[in-house]
Amino acid sequence: MKPTKESKILMEFFLKNKCIDAVPFTAKSKKIMKKIYANLYAAHQYVESKKASDGKLERKSPYHVSIRKISTVHEIPRPSQFNADSFPEAIRDHIDTHSEYDICYTFSLLHREVTVHFIVEDMDAESQIAHYNNYIESIMLWLHFIENYSSNQCAKKMTLFLYFTSLKKVLPKSNIDVLDQEHVNTAFTYTCPVVSEIVVFRHEEWFKVLMHELFHNLGLDFSSMNTSECTKKILTIFPVESEVNLYEAYAECWAELLHAAFCSYVSCKGDENVFIENCYFFVSFERTYSFFQLAKALGFMGLTYKDLYLPSSHIERKTLYKENSNVLAYYVIKTILLNNYNGFLDWCSKNNFLLLQFKKTTGNIEQFCLFIEQNYKKKSMLHGVKCMEDLYHQVEKKSGKKNAFIWNNMRMSISEMG
Repeated sequence: MKPTKESKILMEFFLKNKCIDAVPFTAKSKKIMKKIYANLYAAHQYVESKKASDGKLERKSPYHVSIRKISTVHEIPRPSQFNADSFPEAIRDHIDTHSEYDICYTFSLLHREVTVHFIVEDMDAESQIAHYNNYIESIMLWLHFIENYSSNQCAKKMTLFLYFTSLKKVLPKSNIDVLDQEHVNTAFTYTCPVVSEIVVFRHEEWFKVLMHELFHNLGLDFSSMNTSECTKKILTIFPVESEVNLYEAYAECWAELLHAAFCSYVSCKGDENVFIENCYFFVSFERTYSFFQLAKALGFMGLTYKDLYLPSSHIERKTLYKENSNVLAYYVIKTILLNNYNGFLDWCSKNNFLLLQFKKTTGNIEQFCLFIEQNYKKKSMLHGVKCMEDLYHQVEKKSGKKNAFIWNNMRMSISEMG
């Protein structure tokens, strides 16, 4: 697997425009990453063993696959737990108009029964089946990996609806518009149902997004808890109109770190030391890119990061800050966490019973809120923001297709393997 075209464009741009100091892994972070490597290796071995026949040369398939041409709108697979309004209207219309094939996989994995629908726009999907087989094996690997940390009570029966639309997350054409689901979101699900559905409605970032949604779906975050006191605290730091939804920042930070680990694993050829080096490479890119996207989201509103908290910026903040989706969580608070990723990994290791699964106590939410408060004005945070705010305005003034992509896209992660 290699980085996608878009991922290469972004990585090349930030290699040429370095202004943020890289932060090496601490000894504790290396230890955590080695544990993640061991879990990934075990998951990989599990998938390979499912494919191997007992003592025979031929290999068996660990899943069943069917391919069906979609001829009418009514043949498009739909989730039963969500109504049509759960999709942004433009996404819903695009799915109805452009869906060509339903590639459906079913398999059992440990104690879960899983169905995966790839609803795709490819006219020649049947000739691309090997590609989708690779996708499904990545999903199987990841579900095995995440089993080490998730609740056995969640998602005993799981259905994934992966609508591989070509629609990208981009800024609105006018800053009169408010950043909304169609610009920011890619998926939705419920928290820890026994019978679960996850819906992903873009091809862009789909695997990282699936990792994020699994944090909700498998009960790894704290979306089921009352976070009102912590929300009040965050809104005293950043006095803006926002629902905050702090659990979204937690899930997204972990999704980006784990996706970096996955990209590192598939390119390390079974060498733990190479895996650690690759992790450092991918995580450093994600940290840099997160700063840039923060500057972009706020710059679109006519704001800077300091405008979010300085008392002297009260009028600008009240007038200009607007969101109809989780902008504060995805682009601001997530960056605070990712900037100090060593501290975040250490915090999770010390404060959670299991590394990824948030310990669901009021005290732990308070401690998580305190971690954000201690890091939002950290020297490295302010330096990274200032560097990327300057770079963002430089890109804004340049023309060209590549610069337009860099300036307009709202994707949350830079790493993506195709």
